[in-house]
Amino acid sequence: MESPRTLIGAGRAAAVAKEAESVARSAFHPVRVLLVVGTGFSRRPWRGRIVDALRPVRLRVAVQPAMPTPASVARLAGEARAHRADVVVAVGGGSVMDGAKAAAALAYEPADPTPESVAVACEEGAPAEGVPVVAVPTTPGTGAEATSFATVWDVDRGRKLSLRGDSVLPAVAILDPDLLLGLPGPQLTCGLLDTFAQALEGAWSTRADARAEALGAAAWARLSWLLDRPYRSLEAPAASEREAVLLAGHYAGRAIAVAGTTVCHALSYPLTLRYGLNHGQACGVTLGRVLRYNAAVEDGDCADARGAGRVRAAIAGVVAAAGADDAFTLARRIEAFLASADLPPVPDLRPDAARIAAEALGYDRAGNNPRRLSIKSLTHLLTTTAP
Repeated sequence: MESPRTLIGAGRAAAVAKEAESVARSAFHPVRVLLVVGTGFSRRPWRGRIVDALRPVRLRVAVQPAMPTPASVARLAGEARAHRADVVVAVGGGSVMDGAKAAAALAYEPADPTPESVAVACEEGAPAEGVPVVAVPTTPGTGAEATSFATVWDVDRGRKLSLRGDSVLPAVAILDPDLLLGLPGPQLTCGLLDTFAQALEGAWSTRADARAEALGAAAWARLSWLLDRPYRSLEAPAASEREAVLLAGHYAGRAIAVAGTTVCHALSYPLTLRYGLNHGQACGVTLGRVLRYNAAVEDGDCADARGAGRVRAAIAGVVAAAGADDAFTLARRIEAFLASADLPPVPDLRPDAARIAAEALGYDRAGNNPRRLSIKSLTHLLTTTAP
C-alpha cells in the first residue's frame, strides 16, 4: 500500500496551501479548500499561523465537533459539495481527520450524502475517487494521516463502522511538532496510549509483514522513554520530544495501514461506546493484558499460519526496541504508565465482561489477533488482575 507524501519538521504547516494546490485535481485558481477542524482549534496557540498559511486559497471552515458519525460525515460531505472543494485540509486529531477523510471520499457521489448513504458506504467500501485530503495531525497516535480507512461511530446502533478504500488515504501528511503546543496533557497521554497499541498490534497481527514489524518497533524505539516519566512532565515536551512523538504515531499508523489492528482495538470499541472512554485510553486499558496473552502463544492456539515462533519473534522485536527485558516487563510498564495518568477512572468491567468480549469478537479486527480468541478467553482477560 502507498503512503501519503509526508512533510516532517517544525514550521512545515506553513506549506499547507502549497501542498493543497499541488494535489488539487482542478485547474481553478484560487484553489477551493474546505478546512475541517475540531472545537478546540480556536484555543490553540498556533491557530493564527494555520489561518495565515491558507490565505492564498478560497477557504471555507467546517467543524467536526466530536467522534465522526454518519450524520456528521454527511454534513461535512455536504459542505464540501456546497463549496465545490478541490481539496479538504484536516487539521486536528483522529476524529477530525477521520471525519474529513470520510467526507472527502463521499463528497462527489451522484446523490447528496445522507447518514444512511454514509453507513451503506461503510459496508460496501468507499468510491474509487474522492476529494484529495491534506492531513495535518495535532495529536499523536491516531495514525489517521497514514491510513486508507476512517472510523465512523454509529452511536444509535452501538456500532463502530469503518469506511475503507484508496480514496480515503490522504494525499499529503504534514507532521509539524509545533502543532502539539497547547495540547492538554490528558489528550497527549491518550494519543501515546493509542500509539503504543497500534505499534504492537501492527507488529504481531496475522497480516503483518517485515515492513509492519519494523515500523512497530521503530515507533516503540522513539517512545519507550516516556513510559518511565511522571505524567505531568508530558504536558510541555521539548521540540525534539514533540517530533519523536509525532513520528512514532506516524510509524504506528503506517504499520496498521499494512497489518490492521487486532483484539486490543476490537475491545476498545465497546469500551468507548458503552462507557465513553477516549479511544486511546480504551486501547490502553487492555494493552498490557493482551501483550501477556499473545506473548504466551503456542503452536496449538496460534492463529498465524506462520506459526507461534513468528509471533513471538515479532513481539520480541518490539520489546527490544522498547528497552524491556521481556514482554511481561513491558506489559507492567505500560500498566504503570496508564495508572499514573490523570484520566477518568475506568469502570469495573467484570460484570459486563462476557458481553464486551462477545461484541469485540464481532469486529474483524479481532480476527487479526495472532493467538486464538473466544468469549471465554476474552472474559478471563478482562476479569483477571495483572500479575
